[in-house]
This record gives sequence, C-alpha cells and structure tokens, in this order.
Amino acid sequence: MKVPISWLNDYIEISDLSVRELADRLTFSGVEVESIDEVGARLDDNFVVGRVVSAVAHENSDHLSVCIVSDGTAEFQVVCGAPNVCAGIMVPFARVGAVIPGGGFKIKRARLRGVDSHGMICSAAELCLAEESDGIMIFDESVCAGTPLRELLPPPETVLDLEITWNRSDCLSIIGIAREFAALLDRPLKLPSVDFVESDAPVDALARIKVEAPDLCPRYTARVLRGVRDGVSPLWMRRRLEMCGVRAISLTVDVTNYVMLETGQPLHAFDLSRLAGQSIFVRRATEGEKIKTLDGIERELNSEMLVIADAERAVAVAGVMGGEESEINREGSEDVLLESALFDAASVKFTASKLGLATESCRRFERGVDPDLADFASRRATALLVEHAGAQVAQGMVDCDSRNFSNTCIELSFERVRQIMGVALSDDEMLRILESLSVYVEERSSERALCVVPSWRLDLTLEADLIEEIARLYGLDKVPSALPRTAAVSTLDDSFFYHRGRCRELLLGLGFTEAMHYSFLSAKELDAFDKRNVSGRAVIPNPVSADYGVLRDSLLPQMAASLGRNASRQVESAALFEIGRVFRRDDQGAIHEDERVALGIMGPRGRAAIDRRRPVTDEEAVLWLKGAVEALTDALHAGELTFKLSEHPAMERGWCADIILNGECIGCVGLLAAALRHHWRMSLPMPLAELRLAPLLSGVDKIAVIEPIPAYPAIKRDVAFISDSSVTHHDVLECIHAAAPEELTKIELFDIFVSKEIGKGRRSLGYTLSFRSTKRTLTDQEVNESFVKIVRTLKEKLKVDIRDS
Repeated sequence: MKVPISWLNDYIEISDLSVRELADRLTFSGVEVESIDEVGARLDDNFVVGRVVSAVAHENSDHLSVCIVSDGTAEFQVVCGAPNVCAGIMVPFARVGAVIPGGGFKIKRARLRGVDSHGMICSAAELCLAEESDGIMIFDESVCAGTPLRELLPPPETVLDLEITWNRSDCLSIIGIAREFAALLDRPLKLPSVDFVESDAPVDALARIKVEAPDLCPRYTARVLRGVRDGVSPLWMRRRLEMCGVRAISLTVDVTNYVMLETGQPLHAFDLSRLAGQSIFVRRATEGEKIKTLDGIERELNSEMLVIADAERAVAVAGVMGGEESEINREGSEDVLLESALFDAASVKFTASKLGLATESCRRFERGVDPDLADFASRRATALLVEHAGAQVAQGMVDCDSRNFSNTCIELSFERVRQIMGVALSDDEMLRILESLSVYVEERSSERALCVVPSWRLDLTLEADLIEEIARLYGLDKVPSALPRTAAVSTLDDSFFYHRGRCRELLLGLGFTEAMHYSFLSAKELDAFDKRNVSGRAVIPNPVSADYGVLRDSLLPQMAASLGRNASRQVESAALFEIGRVFRRDDQGAIHEDERVALGIMGPRGRAAIDRRRPVTDEEAVLWLKGAVEALTDALHAGELTFKLSEHPAMERGWCADIILNGECIGCVGLLAAALRHHWRMSLPMPLAELRLAPLLSGVDKIAVIEPIPAYPAIKRDVAFISDSSVTHHDVLECIHAAAPEELTKIELFDIFVSKEIGKGRRSLGYTLSFRSTKRTLTDQEVNESFVKIVRTLKEKLKVDIRDS
C-alpha cells in the first residue's frame, strides 16, 4: 500500500520528523516499509501551461492529432497521440529544449509522418506524477497559458510503500496508518470533516433498499445526491490518487476511491436514473445469471455469489466490482445513489477468486472492514461531493442494519505481560500503551484489567494479542533477549532425531552435500521416473501450481533434477544426499509417510585431482555410490548388506540392484537412464540410490564388540579366473564361503579385466583370500589344502577357467 507523507500529515502532525525516522518507526512496530519513493519532478522554465487552440486528425495516422498549442506568447504546432486531446483544454506543455523527467529524453524539433512537431503535450506519467496514464494531463480552465508548471504543480512528494500483513486490515487506509503513528508518537489524531447540509426531500421517497441476504450483507447504507456536477476532479485529489496507484476517472468515482483509500471503507456510486424502479436489492445471484462488469467483460455468476440488483437485473458484484450498465457517466449522471456497506469477508473472497478478479475493494473486504465504518465513510464522501460537485443531499440515509456485533472484551493479566516480555513494566504503563491504540479499560483490579477492543482492530481477540501490542508499542528493540527459565522434561522418545542427525553427519563425512527439496512436485516428473504406483499417489486438491500438484512418492526425481541442473551449468562434479519424507495413499484413501535417504553422484567424484579428465565409466560410477552405501550401513551398524540385480523404470537396464539389509529390501541403487539424462544434455553416467531410513538406523545405538589384536600371522593366496559376465561378485562370495574353512577371514576383489582375447561376454576376476587362526599359526600345507578345495568348487559350480599365475 502506498502512503503519501503529505496526505498522512493531514491527520497527524509529522512534519518535524524525517522520512527515514518515520519509516524506521513503522518498521520496528511491525508494519514493513518496502521502499521510499519520490513522486514528481523538478521542472525548469521550458515546462509551462499550454492551451490547445485546435486539434485535427493527422492525415497519415489513425491515432495521431495535429494540435496548435499556445503558451501565452506564441503558438506551436505539436503532433500528439493522446486519445483525450481536444481544442480548448489547458495542458502541460514541454517546449523544445525541455528534458522529460519520466523518460529522460530532450525535446527536439521533429517530423512525425510528414508533419513538423515543436514540443510535447505531457501526461502525468511523463511528469513523474503517476505510474501510468491513459492520456494527457488536463488542468482547470481557470489556469492561464504560459504559467510555469513548477508554480502550478506541487513539489516532488515522498511516498511510503508498505507491506500490510493479512491480519492488519485496519492499516489498509491513510487514517489507519495515521492511527499507528498517533500511538507510536503519542500525538493526537485529526479526523476529516464529514459535515454537510441536507435538503428537505426524504431519501425514502427517492430510493428503495431491500437486503435479502443479511448473512452475507450485515449492513447496507445508501444516500441519494441530486444535481451532481460530475467532471474532472480537483488537481490535489487526482494527484493523491495517482500517488497511491489509482487512476483518476471522474469526480464522483474519484471521490469514492479517495474515501476508500482514506478510511479503508470501499464505496460505490450508482447512476440513480439507470436503476430500474430506483430500487436496490441485495441478494444472491441466480444460477447462471450474467453481468457485464466495469472492465467490459461479461461474467457468469452462481447462487453462492452476492450481487447488488435493481428491479430487473444485477448491477454490481457485491464488494468486488460494479456493473457497466449502472456506472456513473460524466456527462449525464446527475442523481447518484452512494453505497456504503459491510459484506461478508469469506463471500467476497470466494466470489473474487471464482471470477478471477482482484480489486482494491475486494482486497479490503476479504481481509475484514471495520463493522462501524460504513456511515462515517458515506458521510465523508457526501461532504466531498457537496463541496466539489455542488450535490444536494436527500434528507436521511437508508440503513439496513442486521449486524450482531459488539466490541471484543479481553481480560489482561499484568503479571502475565511481565512474564512474557521479560520487562518490569508498570500496570499504568501497560494501560497507557493500550489506550493510545484506542483500547479502553472497562474494569480494573490490582492484578488484571478488562479491555475493550475498538471496532477496527479485528485482529485483537486474545490476551496474547494485547501483550503483542504492548511489546510492539513499547519497542521490540528494548525487549531483552533472555531465554525463558523453565524446566522441560519430555516423555517422548526423540532418539530418532538423534539417529537421523548421526546419518547426516556420516554422509557429510563421506563427502556428500545435503540437498533440500519441496515435498510436492508435478505428476509429470514422477511419471518420468516410475508409473507403477500412480493410483497410490497423494494428489493435492487445490495446488498453488500444476508444478506442485502431487506429494512425492520418491526422492529420486528431485535428486536427479538437482544434479542435472548443476551439470548443465558447468559444475564438474557433485555428490548430494537428501533425507526427507515420501507419501503414499492406501486403498482406503489414508495417506502414509515414510522417511528415506537418497544419494546421487555426478562427474568424476571418486577420482584424484590429477585423474579427472578421463571419461567416467558406468562401472566405476555405480561402484562409487555402492561403496558409499556400504560405508554408511557399516558406520550405522545396520547389519548384513547385500545387493541383488533388479530392474527399475528410471534406471539403465542391467545397471540396477536392490539393496538388501538383513534379508529385507530397503531400496535400490543404479544408473539413471540415458533418456532421462538427455534432458540436461548429460553424457556421463549418474548413479542414484534411495533407501528407507528406519532399517538403516535400527542398529545405530549398538556398541561395537572389540576384538583382540590377532596374535598369529595371516597367510594370503591369490586366485584369478575367467568367467561369464553373468557371474556376479555375490555368486563368487557364496561359492568361496561354501568351500572355505573357518580360518578364511577375508576375501578381497583386487582386479576386473576385460579384453578381446578373453572373449565377448567374459571377464577376468582376481581375488585375495586371507587365512588366519586365532589359536595357532597355520602351515602352508593346511592353507594349500583349503585353497585347492576352494578352487575346485569355483570350477565345478561357476564353470570358471582358472588362470595360472
């Protein structure tokens, strides 16, 4: 919300304070100042008031006009593209040599489509008086041509751009911000005049109002103004509207917008002559009913939406936008019905969202408008129309009031305030702060007070809210940052969190970097990895975006995407892990969560610095990640780990394995398929793994058994053989263990070799076998006998060819 300092100064005296000090006061009180802007420009003598003597259409253009502009001493031919230029109007004129502040360019003599142009007729945007303009700026006819603009226009003004939180609807107005400063600075608040004289004609004889949906419209007020001379608004009003980002339209419409910005109460003006039966019915729309709103779009309504209707049709969408058929016409609207109402916040929010509309009016109604504000705002707008449009006000006001509202009463404990804030505030100081916010005390004792909240503070409902207000006005920077003194003993088992932290520490120690992703993503991303469990996915009913429409059932898609994005941005290598939750829906529709850990590697992560240019092979990439999984499970004392060849839709065929822990499948490891890597133009392999976290952490608290240092030496034997590539390392280990004695303590794979000489589909494997006894020194003969038995078993069961050393 934009707040001009000069407008704010009308209601509270702040001229003695710097803009920076005002911004700091607001920010520290909880109202964030996003920026401090300067609106307007310092103009030289080349900017004057010009009178458009004549304006004719350009012969070679369908939108340009050729104008003769007088600056009081000479006449200039100017080509203008504004739609609202016409003869007889007074306009801001930039002579040749002027530098336009809104564009930064210098005015020169030019030739536009064959016609000479000597100057420029300016819009408010080009003079830095507004963010955008639909046409040129027009002055009152009483202004003399040749008057320097710097004498006519006010000097540059400072505007605060505020970020108003959803709960502080009372701050969506200039007076609301003035109230904040009144409390912060302990200064009086000055409200604008709402006095006017009524005529003898009773309002009931001129208009009839009926509210048929009081649950959605607790209060509806209407005043009738006759003889309204609609036209251009005063310059000061247009300037203030434009500084707040609202386009000036006509006097009547501008007044309703001005009062909305000033007080926070949305208003609407109807052309009374265009209301059938001069009646207003506040009712629910009929199913399929249509209305053309002020933006020129015909919209279809449903029975849950509230409309303002006359005797024949809907003429406005309540609290959102008016209808085109009853809008104020500057030339023919003399009798005006001024609406000031209170609409249900949820109803306005539903209607605006359903129709795809976002207006200043619905922005205020959906957050909550002061229930007592309707009459004051109506009187303020009426007083302005009487003053500037010569309106005659009908006697009285139609007021359909069915509110069931009373000011909130909250009991405040003085000691509780001191405990929460940690500051020894006196009881009187607390109440003084609350009274500065218009929260008055109805009853008081030595320990507590019963406080009555003003109608505009809809966010104050609990004792905690009052304590927050006291702390906010006292100064959050003055509240000491001391930890609360309390003893908390929980009976809950939090060991899982410590175990998860241990897993995270181990992965960081292995050289991985933690990644964090959203718990939701698009169905398209999940489908690319695995479509086997589409029916079990948890779909979000009303997602923020289609890209975040499904709760993830796997960590792999986002892990692959993070690695791929890094690769596409010339990152040489990366090793990432994520510990997060996945979700699934059972047959009964209940959603279940599961904690998992995902690992991923990209690039030559497992190589030394001097060997990083050689392309990474599929085999070494998957072995790096497999080794990391083995190291993790070993450090967590998880148990016996094995791998079993399997298939996964997202993995390369033949390069995926199930991870088996203590006989239970807890995840998979493999190489991402080339089709998925192609999205990031990756040619190198990307190994990924995903494991369930609970089985991994089941033994983290186990105490390792200390084994004595071997007292006797080990004897080693090497065996190398050629086998089919279908023979796995796991097959070899099982075969060796089946034939080995208990003295075989270690088996190490030291070589894998493939060549044309060995043959296609075959490879050479080399193992080192270590024998050691805990009771005595083994002899060569004993070891040789066991070794021969192992070799014979390998030849018989796996059909391998033993290579002679």
